[in-house]
Amino acid sequence: NNIKNLFSNFGKSFNYEIVRSDEVVFDQFSGLASPEMLAMDYTVNKETNLEKNFKSSLNKKFAYKDLPVIPYIAPRTKKLKIINFNRKLDSEILQLVNVFKSLNLKPDNIDINEITSFLDSGTRSYNIANEELIDYTSLRFKYLEEMKNAIIYLPLKPPMQYYYVSSPYGYRIHPKTKLKQMHYGIDMAGTWQEEVRAPADGLVVSAGRNGSFGKSIKILHKHGVSTIYGHLHKLAVKKGNFVSEGDIIGKMGSTGRAVGAHLHYEIKVNDKPVNPYNFISIGRELISSSILRR
Repeated sequence: NNIKNLFSNFGKSFNYEIVRSDEVVFDQFSGLASPEMLAMDYTVNKETNLEKNFKSSLNKKFAYKDLPVIPYIAPRTKKLKIINFNRKLDSEILQLVNVFKSLNLKPDNIDINEITSFLDSGTRSYNIANEELIDYTSLRFKYLEEMKNAIIYLPLKPPMQYYYVSSPYGYRIHPKTKLKQMHYGIDMAGTWQEEVRAPADGLVVSAGRNGSFGKSIKILHKHGVSTIYGHLHKLAVKKGNFVSEGDIIGKMGSTGRAVGAHLHYEIKVNDKPVNPYNFISIGRELISSSILRR
C-alpha cells in the first residue's frame, strides 16, 4: 500500500493486480500469525513507550474480540479438495440423469437407478479412507463419461438455426382441412429454404415422399428416440446414411399438404409422439451450463 501511495504521487497507477490462489493467500497470512503479535491500533496508540507497553501486554489478557476480524481462507487438505471436486462431479452427473428422467427416457446400457443410488450415498462416501475416496472419484468419472456419451444421441438442439414456431404441439384447427385434430409435432417457419440440420447423431431410416408430409426424412437415434422432418423442399441424405449432429439433411419447403413454407418437426419415443419443444428447452439449459459436448 505504501508503494502504491508513493507511485500515486508521481501519477502512476497499478493497472494489473496479481491474482493469487487461496492457498497462497493463506500461506502469506499464516506466516504473520504469532501469539506475541499485538494489534496495530494498540501499538499505534502507545508509540511513545512501545517497549514498556509490549512487556506489560504479555502479562495481561488481551481481548481479541474487540478488534476487527480480517477474513482469510481456511487451509484445505488434499482430501478436502477431492471431496469438493467430487461434489461438483455429483452435481454434473445429477443434471444429466435428470434430463433422462424429465423426458421419461431410459438410456441404453446404463442403469439410472444404480447411478441415482450412488449419488444419494455420496455424502456417506466422503467419510472413508483416502484410497477408497480415489476409487469413488474414478467411479464418478466413469458415470459422467457414460452419461455424456449417452446424451449426445438425444435431439436436444433445434433442427433449424433461425425459426419461429408457427404452430405448436397439440390439438388445433388444421389450416387446410379446417378440422380440429391432433398436431403431433411443431411447425417451424424460417427464411425460404432454410437449412435443416440433424439435431443429434443418428441413422436415416427413410428419405423420400411420404403422403401429406411431402418430402420427408426420419432419423433413428438411440434410447428409443426418432425424429421426423416433413414438407421439405430438398433432401440432402438418403436412407441408410449415418448423420452427425449439425449435418445438413435438407431444406425447408412446402411439399405435401402444407400451407406456406415451414418444417413439420416430430419427435417419437418408442414410436409414441411427444412434444419436441420439451427436448429443445432442456437442450437450451444444458448449452447455457456448458454440459453438452458440442
